[in-house]
Amino acid sequence: MYEELANARLAELRVAETQIKHRMEWAQFARIDRLERALRAARGRIQTPAAGVLKTNN
Repeated sequence: MYEELANARLAELRVAETQIKHRMEWAQFARIDRLERALRAARGRIQTPAAGVLKTNN
């Protein structure tokens, strides 16, 4: 009986390990996505004033 309980607990721990790994991977993907969006937004903000400055100087 104890062996069955131990095996069941090991199986639960394996499932939990897989879930944790998947959550960590999704968190990493989400972090990369946020950084890429921030970079695109920053590029857009940098290009707009530069274009205005070039037009003013011409």
